[in-house]
Amino acid sequence: MKLFKRLIKIKGKNNQIISPKIKGNHFYDRSPVKIIGDNNVINVHPDNRFYKLELIISGSNNRISIDEGCWGSLKIIINTDNCEVRIGKNGVFRGLECGLWEEGSRLIIGDEVMSARDSRMYVSDFHVIVDRETMKPINQGKHITIGNHVWIGERAMILKNNRIADDVIVAAGSIVTRDLDESHAIYAGNPAKAVKHNMTWFEEKYDSYLAKKTDVKA
Repeated sequence: MKLFKRLIKIKGKNNQIISPKIKGNHFYDRSPVKIIGDNNVINVHPDNRFYKLELIISGSNNRISIDEGCWGSLKIIINTDNCEVRIGKNGVFRGLECGLWEEGSRLIIGDEVMSARDSRMYVSDFHVIVDRETMKPINQGKHITIGNHVWIGERAMILKNNRIADDVIVAAGSIVTRDLDESHAIYAGNPAKAVKHNMTWFEEKYDSYLAKKTDVKA
């Protein structure tokens, strides 16, 4: 009980954390959670293996849901209202940070997504950009949508209002500033663009894969 109180801090009304307290569910002893606001819902499947899942919400009417089979270190920051974060099955996160700072924005991550260390998904910019003639803001953040079976390399950054197709590799250090709509491709650079086609990936190491594929030569 003391550990639960230390890791999970809630200030507000009608906030819910949905994650059954059953054997094997380590959410309550490995996941720092801070909520300031009302009517927020966090729903984490009990069959996950995060060694650190940090969830910070400052706002109201937000939703975070994480499906089964995920693993690693993940940080989600919501600093506004009416946002949604939805993460699919069997994700591998080795140090992903996600941020939402604009009302009504959403982050959708598909199944079997893998992200390397120091990767970032920012659905919003940190500051407003304004057209000097009209004085209207031009950089509203609305969404990031990641397809299924996407590998995001170390220090890669996915910026606001972009979609990534299924079965894509985003190379280390790349910055995604536009939709990556070609599946089975490797994207690299700033801004990220397709550099190889008809590609796919597996989580196992190079040597392990080659040892099993006797019909494939290095």
